[in-house]
Order: sequence, then C-alpha cells, then structure tokens
Amino acid sequence: MIIGIDCGYRIGGVGFVSDNWSDVEDLPVFTEGGVDVGLFMGLIKSVGPVKHIYIEKQQPMPKQGVSSTFKLGYAFGQIVATCNLSNFPHTIVAPSAWKKALALPKDKDAARRLAQQWYPDLTPKLQRKKDEHRAESILIAHYGRTRTWPK
Repeated sequence: MIIGIDCGYRIGGVGFVSDNWSDVEDLPVFTEGGVDVGLFMGLIKSVGPVKHIYIEKQQPMPKQGVSSTFKLGYAFGQIVATCNLSNFPHTIVAPSAWKKALALPKDKDAARRLAQQWYPDLTPKLQRKKDEHRAESILIAHYGRTRTWPK
C-alpha cells in the first residue's frame, strides 16, 4: 500500500494505491481548520501494512496571507508528525517533482481529469471541481508507487 497526501488545513486528500485496490478520502480536518490527527492516524492505519507515504511539500504562495500561511504550515506539521508516529516510512515530495514526473498539465482541473482516467473506479469521488484535493492525493500515491513498487 502506498499513500499520497495532499495537505490542507481546511481541506485535503488522502489517496491509497495497491496492486488491486485504490481509494481516496478527504483529509480529516476540524471545522475551524487543522488536522484531526486521531482520525488521520486511524485512516492510515486502517489500510493494513503501508509500504510508504508520500506527503506533498507545503510552502508559502505569492499573495497568500500570513494567517493562511501559518495555518497551512501548522497542518503540514501535524501531518508529518502523525506520519512519523505511524512508523511507516514517508517522503516529502515537492509539487513540481510529482507533477513533472506524471506530465501533469498546468491547468487547475488537470489532476482531476487524469485521476479519473487512471483510476476510473474512483470517478464518483472525483466528480466535483472541489474534489481536486482528492485527485492530487491519488496522483501523489501513484507517483510514489512508480518509485517504490517492485518492478
């Protein structure tokens, strides 16, 4: 099992890919923001043995406010700490690295379209424009699988 995580403090995604199964879920967060680490730990432990977790690196974006930057950094720290405590190996991957490796076009909806193409069984969970975080998480897991799976 490979897990991909698209971080967020109000919304995010967790994607799961194995030989014969894939799924995607929303990152468990509190209404006010921040990751519900108890639910998050339960989610990543519920899928059985995990070979590796890939976490998308977070960084400030141009024109992003100080408060939003702090909240995203806080959530990122919660995610990394939870993955450390899970004892599953994990890697932080830059968005540019996984997107380039998958030849993902730059338009905002490209991740959702590509995830639906590669994982058609997940299409019901990727139908809305705002499901982009779910799509990115499954693509991050897919990226990780191409790096860690036995050939």
